[in-house]
Amino acid sequence: MNTKKTDSEPLYGRRIRRLLSTLAVVLVAAPVLLLGSHQASAGVTIPVDDTDPVDVVPGSPVAKTLRNKVIGLARRELRMNVRERNGDNVPRYRYGRGDIAPYSIGDAWCAAFSTWAWSKVGFTSYLGAKYLRTAYGGREVAIQVADLSTWARRNGYWTYRATPGDLVAYGDRHIGIVIKVDRQGRGVRSIEGNQSNAVSLVDIPMEDVSGYISPLPLTSGQKISRLSARADVE
Repeated sequence: MNTKKTDSEPLYGRRIRRLLSTLAVVLVAAPVLLLGSHQASAGVTIPVDDTDPVDVVPGSPVAKTLRNKVIGLARRELRMNVRERNGDNVPRYRYGRGDIAPYSIGDAWCAAFSTWAWSKVGFTSYLGAKYLRTAYGGREVAIQVADLSTWARRNGYWTYRATPGDLVAYGDRHIGIVIKVDRQGRGVRSIEGNQSNAVSLVDIPMEDVSGYISPLPLTSGQKISRLSARADVE
């Protein structure tokens, strides 16, 4: 449609047209100004983008790229020297002297750290897990390890064979992000939040592992049994 102004258009008509155009720009920009690049809910950050984890095929190049991004985020936080102050459960940058980390929930934060890294790249299926804690004006903010493990077992995200980018679970009490799997040495390397009150690099014997949680739904061939020779637990 041709919206070019003509000399015959009344002055008040041109002013109304400019006013409507300005209003349209403000309405379109408003959500961006209010939300920025993501919405933050205490320890869980949910990106606003077009990534739908359901549409990402497990084992595909896209899935591998997203898993690598999770690992990259975990390594970045490790380099930022995240620490608590005297065990106060508030992770801060620069050895506890800097800003509060975005996965701080004012409570045990290992699951918040791991799911923060997942959600930053678009892995958000875990939000189907039950929330246990409420805070910050009644908003639900923190998924606990037990919730993640139960949800993963019931919905096809639990396996006993690790893939980098998975979460590694120690029972129902602690969790971290798988960085590397050493099957010959029977160990898993992970980056974990709230390990020694910090973001830490940890080497875990497979005998201490309960299992692994995938950010994507697993096919039947990927759901390795604990008794399988391919299992990364002992």
